[in-house]
Amino acid sequence: MNKHMLVKNLAPFSALSSTHGTISGLCDALEAVADSLPGNIDRHSCQCLSETLMPLLKLAQQREERQVFPPLRRKGGAAAMFDRLHQEHFEDLCFAEEASEALGRLARGEEVNTEATGYLLRGLFTTLRRHIVFEKDFLESLQATK
Repeated sequence: MNKHMLVKNLAPFSALSSTHGTISGLCDALEAVADSLPGNIDRHSCQCLSETLMPLLKLAQQREERQVFPPLRRKGGAAAMFDRLHQEHFEDLCFAEEASEALGRLARGEEVNTEATGYLLRGLFTTLRRHIVFEKDFLESLQATK
């Protein structure tokens, strides 16, 4: 196998690793805010996260869908799995939009139900982390069959 082929074969995995790093960072930030509720809220962190959550998550998902999924589909990946991952991306964005709005309210010092907000944030970062684990496991099994 020549160097070009090796780089081409590793490119989707490198892009996915970068994407997972971005999403993991968002999860860590969401968890920190959830852990700070109800009495130790960092409004500045909430504001930054409120402003960056949706754009970063969209960018990470677009990278997966444009750079990772197509070459893996061509390698014979199960189409149903990619359809599932795409649907999860949509659901994650809907959930993230709601979380972003709640973070904005926290940043502005508005009254919020902190228990419900903590539950929302934890639900989002848990779902995102589960998605990452699934993708890693799926890609490992795809690699093992080749």
